Amino acid sequence: MKIAMRDQRKFAARASWYYYKTGMIQGDIAKRLGINRARVINILNEARNDGTVTFHVRGVDSKLMDLEEKLKEKWGLRDVFLTPEVSPEQIKNDLSMAGAQYLEMTALEESLIALGWGETISGITRNLGRVVPETTTFVTLCGGVMHYLSERTTANMGTPMTGLVYPFHVIPTPLMVGSSELRKQLLQEPEVQRVMNMAKMADMALVGIGSLMPSTEFGHFGYKSQIELELLKKRGAVGEIHGEFFNVKGEQLDLEHHQRLITTHLETLVKMKHVVGVAGGEEKVEALRAAFKGGFIHSLITDEMTARTLLF
Repeated sequence: MKIAMRDQRKFAARASWYYYKTGMIQGDIAKRLGINRARVINILNEARNDGTVTFHVRGVDSKLMDLEEKLKEKWGLRDVFLTPEVSPEQIKNDLSMAGAQYLEMTALEESLIALGWGETISGITRNLGRVVPETTTFVTLCGGVMHYLSERTTANMGTPMTGLVYPFHVIPTPLMVGSSELRKQLLQEPEVQRVMNMAKMADMALVGIGSLMPSTEFGHFGYKSQIELELLKKRGAVGEIHGEFFNVKGEQLDLEHHQRLITTHLETLVKMKHVVGVAGGEEKVEALRAAFKGGFIHSLITDEMTARTLLF
């Protein structure tokens, strides 16, 4: 009940902000929040009655929404969704929760949602409620995701064979294989082709952005020592998505291991309908800036402190 009330207040604050502060019409607000127009009208009426709206939108969400708009304008993003400032220890979990809430607010009937690789993205499935339409289908953007899903099962997600609420189509390979020849062979497999082609057609994709800090998951791509990390930095790498590294200008680097990845490549992400980056923390700022420049992500889910840093 407390969670439901909190989400109701969040809807009220956001709907009020869009209506009174930005001048957005009720129909557009309904589309933005993933609800019908009648509910928007009720929310706005309740917001006036309960004091959410006086001469300004009250509550912590008002300052976050102002920051969201500034960040959208600064980087030309389609959408920004922020969480309040959190401790470094909690940031991954909070971003996973925010990603789930973003899906609950925006997913439409019969949506195809693609999910990337990593702990933060896999955490979205653990936090996903039944608010997302039951006609929603999920698909993976790269290999290696089953590793996370098998360790962190959720009652709301399943493979096409399980019959659970949301069907989940998984690329049945590792993220990185031992040779480019093996990668080519696997890419010829009908099931791999089917799921990868499906992923490209997603209505929305959620991806993590990796940095070059020793604490991140770059070791999965063969860079396991500080020396190797420094060599990678000398090549100009500042961040990665699904193991593909890029430089500060948002340009993909030419690295040997890129030829061994089974993934939806960066150049494909640029062309997809809507790619949402989910990342936060001081160590991700440079990588996020580069991802914006490369056009790899169209929207962002992050924390308040990271957002403020990205404005400068």
